[in-house]
Amino acid sequence: MRAAGFTGIEDTEALAEGWQVTDFADAGRRSLAKLVQQTGTPAVMVSFLDSDVGFIEALTPDGSSWEGLLNRETAESYEIPPEHFPIEPAVAGALAWSAAAGLTPDEEAIRQALTGSALFAEELSSALLVALGLPGAT
Repeated sequence: MRAAGFTGIEDTEALAEGWQVTDFADAGRRSLAKLVQQTGTPAVMVSFLDSDVGFIEALTPDGSSWEGLLNRETAESYEIPPEHFPIEPAVAGALAWSAAAGLTPDEEAIRQALTGSALFAEELSSALLVALGLPGAT
């Protein structure tokens, strides 16, 4: 991850089947793309704004990508326009990403994570990882 431009890397949790979840402080403009290129595997990244809002970016080695927003209601209070993160393309992208990763997603749970509200956006991020089908995610 460092070679891809991520900084402040800490608290890596190994999941099943080689997946992992890693906390990091910052990422460069193309860090996710570099990471996917280096590893040859799909990756999803969630960047948090004060634990209130999460910005999702996901990419596969073939260049397919999707993005989404977590905690939409709270995002509006930050004047982040949710319409810039439409639900249906995010759900479709998440399902395609998950399939490309060889996972079994739960469409309804993905939709709930992308439309739900929580005190902390990290709660929705965890729910999203489970919904995407990451083995061992909680």
